[in-house]
Amino acid sequence: MIIVACGGMSKDILSFIPHEEVFFYDDNKTGYFENYTILGTIDDLCRTRTDDTVYLGIGSVGQNDTRNRIYNKLTKAGHRVSPLIFPSKICYGVKMGNNVVINLNCEIHHDCIIGNNCVLSPRVTLCGAVELSDNVFIGAGAIIIQNVKVGQNSIIGAGSVVLKNIEPDSLYYGNPARFIRNI
Repeated sequence: MIIVACGGMSKDILSFIPHEEVFFYDDNKTGYFENYTILGTIDDLCRTRTDDTVYLGIGSVGQNDTRNRIYNKLTKAGHRVSPLIFPSKICYGVKMGNNVVINLNCEIHHDCIIGNNCVLSPRVTLCGAVELSDNVFIGAGAIIIQNVKVGQNSIIGAGSVVLKNIEPDSLYYGNPARFIRNI
């Protein structure tokens, strides 16, 4: 197994994905991470051919720019980058794009659509038929009620309760969630 980045999300991956041999690549660290060998940088990995699935251990607090840039670099180099789906409840009819993170204990109910490059932090609840456009970040414990659409590149703050559609490129926070600013 290959994990890119040596941080908290990578520790979560080690906790939930069965593994025997694990190797890390990170642009900012060398040597070892949690007693596993760091083989080199992300560029080193891009120059390496492997049949192993690559896990992107970047949770990206807020906007997903760094995670998306590295994902695109790895897939362009021919690597299979797996979505990160931690133990959660995912119901019938859910559709997901590429480079998705569904963190621990999320609930995603019937007919939700999750676009590309979306990150759902721990304990997020998407009630039925929620639609997340590309590049959406949802903070821990947020709840989005049924039939709500969240515009691309938007951020929903931790603990927010979203009762209405969210415009693209915006930050919402609170209970009920309110517009804070454009991003």
